Amino acid sequence: MKRIIYSLFLTIVMVSFSSCLTGGLEDLPEYEEADITSVSAVTYRYISDEVSPASGQNIVKNVNMTYTSEIDPVAATVKISVTTPANFPEDELANLSTKSNLVVAVSLSTAARLFPKDGSVELGKPGDWSKPNNYVVEAANGTKKNWTIEIVSLKK
Repeated sequence: MKRIIYSLFLTIVMVSFSSCLTGGLEDLPEYEEADITSVSAVTYRYISDEVSPASGQNIVKNVNMTYTSEIDPVAATVKISVTTPANFPEDELANLSTKSNLVVAVSLSTAARLFPKDGSVELGKPGDWSKPNNYVVEAANGTKKNWTIEIVSLKK
């Protein structure tokens, strides 16, 4: 009986490690675009005076900013114009002028990756947008393209 169970077990293991594929599979296309396709969000992040009852820490808040963007794929530039919304906290207006708590998010070409360059702000995190920031976008096939993202105007 043990020999039958052992033989059955070995048969199942051998079948599970074999493949039905015999070759001739198509190669999947490698995407070669290394572009920023859109700006998906611009938010302002700040620490409020409100305290969380659970942690006793001040609450971090986000305000979705109103923005327009101009993307030039030939020059590899993104220019963003930001306007404060009506619900923006009055006591944070002075801090907004430095552009230091803005968070920018962008969309990329299919399967592309983005890397900050020259000490630029990591996208998705608050950072210094008072100057242009430089990035490298790498396509799936390894093609690289240098991009500059800049907040060109900030209206209160």
